[in-house]
Amino acid sequence: MAEEKKKTGRPRIEIDKRQFEQLCGIQATEEEIYGWFKCSSETIRRWCRREYGEPFCEVYKKLSSSGKISLRRNLFHQAEKSTAAAIFLAKQHLGMRDNPDEVKAPAEPIRIVIEKPDGGDA
Repeated sequence: MAEEKKKTGRPRIEIDKRQFEQLCGIQATEEEIYGWFKCSSETIRRWCRREYGEPFCEVYKKLSSSGKISLRRNLFHQAEKSTAAAIFLAKQHLGMRDNPDEVKAPAEPIRIVIEKPDGGDA
């Protein structure tokens, strides 16, 4: 009978995929995520590789986009009632600003002199 091979090292930390995705969705930082699961950043990175087949930064980028969309949607709804939110969106998306460039005075007028063939001024 073959002797069973005993595993060495610490047991893997269980990371709840649903909780991980929710944390990414609210743009929790990597530090906050590994703090939530009480593990190291390296553990989170290795887990992402196993679970998603991609590095943490790629997984985070994809999962956090849903949170950004939700935040943007809420801000647009808030802008309907809040002047401050409307001003913020106008500055961010329409390029408006509080201090527009100073209005420049028109340049000195150009004086055009037309001479008559006989040498006199018009």
